[in-house]
Amino acid sequence: MRLVQLEQAVAATSALTTLIAVPATLLAAHWTRRSADRAAHATVLAGFDQSQAAVAAARLQERAGREQSLEDARRSAYAEFLSAADVLVRIITKLPEVPGPARRELLDQKATAVVQARAGVAVLGPPAVLGQAEEVAKQCARLEQLALRRAVLRSAISALEEAWCPRNAEFCQDPHHTSAYLAWELLDRWGRLEEEERWEELDFLEFCLQESHALDAEQVSQVLEVANSVACWDEMIGGFLRDPLLERFQAVREDFVDVAYGSHGLVA
Repeated sequence: MRLVQLEQAVAATSALTTLIAVPATLLAAHWTRRSADRAAHATVLAGFDQSQAAVAAARLQERAGREQSLEDARRSAYAEFLSAADVLVRIITKLPEVPGPARRELLDQKATAVVQARAGVAVLGPPAVLGQAEEVAKQCARLEQLALRRAVLRSAISALEEAWCPRNAEFCQDPHHTSAYLAWELLDRWGRLEEEERWEELDFLEFCLQESHALDAEQVSQVLEVANSVACWDEMIGGFLRDPLLERFQAVREDFVDVAYGSHGLVA
């Protein structure tokens, strides 16, 4: 009898243990799943944040790339414009040494290059840089406007100096040497003469140019043609130590470089 009761008690205890164990197992499984869900959610959020950061980084990189490309384009445009202007000025200073018939074509080529290069600055440059580029372009246009007459005068001046007496040009008695010196002296002060004085001296200037034997007939004719209009004479003829026309160009060029440095640091 007692054995039976003992077995029944054991059986009841086992059943109760089983009943208690099942909810515990289910509870453990529930928390395990919940933890897994949280971990998965955290992983998703982390992945989303990483994706957002990657997109933001890509956009910043793309923007930086565009800005770098724009800066490179500006650097190229500024350098091209300065180079074209410098070439024009260099050609203008060499133009007196170029044969007369070739001067116009050479000048037109270099002046056109400045206009074309300025267009690149107009498209890409900020207003401050563009404004200063306009000043450079205006000075280049001024140089172009006077270049051919300037070349005639400066070529004549050089030829007359070469025809001076190699010993004492001012007191030489050789008629050709004397004529070369007198013609040079007249051209040097021609722009400062009164109109009436120029008309009185014009025949004498022609005589001295011819007698100097420094210029041929066509060159003499070109000098006399330029001498009939004295506007901007000092700019055309220049000076021994200073050249006002080129000095003004250099000033506006330096201003352009300063503005470009201040804006972008692109030009040397």
